[in-house]
Amino acid sequence: MLTENLKKIIEEFNLKTPNNVGVGYGFKISNGIDTRKESIIFFVPEKKKLSNLFPEEILPNEPITIDNKTYFMDVVEVGEIEVLACNPQCNLWITNPPPNRLYIRPVQGGISLTSKSKLGFVGTLGFVAVDIATQSLVGVTNNHVVIKDAFYTTQRNLGGVIFNEYNLNDNGSLEVDLAYQPGESPLGPPQNIIGQVVRYVPIYLGFTTNNKVDGALISLSGTPILSLTESYKQYGLTGNTTPIPFASTAEIDLLLSTNPILYSSGRTTGVKQAPTCPLRVYSLGTTQPISGYKMQGNIVTAYFSDLIAFVRPENDPSLSSLCLNPIAGGDSGSALIADFSGIWKIVGLNFAGGGNFGFACRIDHVASELGIQAWDGSLKNLVDPTTIQFVTVTGTTNSYMVNCSGQTYYQMGLTITSNQCN
Repeated sequence: MLTENLKKIIEEFNLKTPNNVGVGYGFKISNGIDTRKESIIFFVPEKKKLSNLFPEEILPNEPITIDNKTYFMDVVEVGEIEVLACNPQCNLWITNPPPNRLYIRPVQGGISLTSKSKLGFVGTLGFVAVDIATQSLVGVTNNHVVIKDAFYTTQRNLGGVIFNEYNLNDNGSLEVDLAYQPGESPLGPPQNIIGQVVRYVPIYLGFTTNNKVDGALISLSGTPILSLTESYKQYGLTGNTTPIPFASTAEIDLLLSTNPILYSSGRTTGVKQAPTCPLRVYSLGTTQPISGYKMQGNIVTAYFSDLIAFVRPENDPSLSSLCLNPIAGGDSGSALIADFSGIWKIVGLNFAGGGNFGFACRIDHVASELGIQAWDGSLKNLVDPTTIQFVTVTGTTNSYMVNCSGQTYYQMGLTITSNQCN
């Protein structure tokens, strides 16, 4: 079980190890055998002989005791394992694009998505949720799917390239960040517009300040975009006949012990569902450097903690041999769903991966930082786009929210335009 003390130890190891090494909690694999021994796992880009390592690159190898329990050490090479025996049916997306990329109405989780500020890039609409503050239905995805520069304004400067999500060209005229489905052809007919970006979780840059969520919300229009009987579903997943609740913190902490089979549906790899394409949790509480983010036009690496690492086992449920591509580029924003003895629950929001591993933000962190709750399929409000306002404050801030005349505003970028909060 993932405990608070175990999380603290993972964070301590994360700070002591090289920046390109991830750390998590899982079961030790020894000589290709899943030992089921609870361990601290180090995710390295490449395994090297001890003689080829600098002193600061040498990782701990002695067991440690936490809360009177022994944890072993394991080192896993991320993204370099080549497996040839995996079910080829799970890789048909490489030559035969899945229907998740098509124009789909009403919308469901798992389908193609982009935004006006990210034209030319595409991700996945993860699921429909409820904005707690307004009780309105919103779409959930990653911030890097719909946001050009999601970093806190304290980490940007007016001398660099400026992006502001509600003033895309920063030329003094209001230009909202529209959301398009499908994301493959956003400049097509007007019916591709399904809403607009309403807020996101900004990202910190720096090794010592780890992020937990890469998430954003988009507004959703009514019929035919939304349906009370269809839009709570995950596209292509069989057996998804009722709304999917969020897993609790306790249920997520116990994922390694309960070991539920995982499902997901994403824009690029399509449906991952047992028995053909099963997914399983590999580690919890994982810290991991994630590359590919852009800050003021420059590609940077952001550091995340308390993640779920998941895999596609060759011989489910054994994790001793792993298949490639549990997630691929364009699946960002998709939901990670666990089957708890026939009851499906969302456990994470997928946002990164490589080779044999996928990474998801825990849904309890996503819900907390985005201010959302699971949708039960009942009738809810819709976001009225005419009520969305933006204001500016002087200087930069590392606060996610600011108060203006009793109203809460969410950070949406850096701008030279003045619309001061009074």
